[in-house]
Amino acid sequence: MASSDRYFQNPGAAAQTVDAKRELLASLKRLAKLYPPVHTCSTGWSFGGLYSGPTSIAFLFYRLSQIYPNLEFHDQLLLEWAQAYLELGVRVHKRSPTPSHCGIGDEMLAHLTLGALVSEDTGKVRRLCSFAETVNSLEDDGSNEWLYGRAGYLYFLRLCHQTVFSKERHPSTAKNLEKTIKSTVDRILATPQPWVWHGKQYLGAAHGVISIVTQLVLSVPSTAFQLQPMVLKLLEHQFPSGNFPSSLPVGSDKLVQFCHGGPGFVISLRALLPYFPEIADRIKGAIDNAELDIWKRGLLTKEPCLCHGIAGNSLAFDDDERFLHFLSFIGSENIEKLKGNAPHDSDKAGLFTGEAGRAWCWAVADKGLPKTCIAYNDV
Repeated sequence: MASSDRYFQNPGAAAQTVDAKRELLASLKRLAKLYPPVHTCSTGWSFGGLYSGPTSIAFLFYRLSQIYPNLEFHDQLLLEWAQAYLELGVRVHKRSPTPSHCGIGDEMLAHLTLGALVSEDTGKVRRLCSFAETVNSLEDDGSNEWLYGRAGYLYFLRLCHQTVFSKERHPSTAKNLEKTIKSTVDRILATPQPWVWHGKQYLGAAHGVISIVTQLVLSVPSTAFQLQPMVLKLLEHQFPSGNFPSSLPVGSDKLVQFCHGGPGFVISLRALLPYFPEIADRIKGAIDNAELDIWKRGLLTKEPCLCHGIAGNSLAFDDDERFLHFLSFIGSENIEKLKGNAPHDSDKAGLFTGEAGRAWCWAVADKGLPKTCIAYNDV
């Protein structure tokens, strides 16, 4: 029985038994059947970088190929599936990045980054880095958040540097990436406070301060010292419920989801915790309070995706039992009913909007991986 139009009551029982590996394969089968990697007008693909669309699915398969290097799905390795979905974007016109459109939702940067990783192409990395001149222009304030702004550009750079293009394997390329990461961090920090998106001071993981701080610190840990006062200020805005406001000035306490609210804060704060030892107790307390609220109000009626649904909220629980409890509601036996009741209309396949994101959660459960959010704090 629904507790509100936004969430349904958590029965609070022990987690249902779920076979994470079976659910992962079932999720991939739904992707391949309903959203196959083919060029057809009827597919209705929207191209949204790592957020939604075929490139986001390609990224899922790429990351899964690193976790399951020998797993074959429909007689193909996962990396081959990544290449097939990546091919869908080859003939798509991709707008050149700008200071306002350079985050993880940018199709050109996402396609370029994933292409570089799949083929280990240093030339594509050089091109990725070359966009810094435009992205970090001092003549355009642009955006600094994760989905559309410079913090997302930082994720692309860090992903390349911490996976394929390390100092050991590609020293000159790694040096170029490090230089570009530093210039992007410096540009973000040079932006007058407060950071805003579309004229509004957002706080959450999609467009807000916590996403920017997370990408800055994970990219250049030494920035943590100067960002500590900002983190403390963010913690002061926590609602008595444990949730966090989506923006300032503080409005209603109703959005309990990754993009706007407690789940995104918890996922971010847990990643930031090792870099802020002086305020570790404050951060842990905020995480604990937010988790209580997510447990109560986090079984959302929206599309059960990473961005604004149960899948993303499940990753806020470091405790395996609570994590699996939330995932049990998006297993094969429940998913169609839940999707059918979801009022939010979006790309049902994409990484942050649908099936691909759910597959990531099942892989995390199957392998017992840290509860990180792909394309956000997984590297």
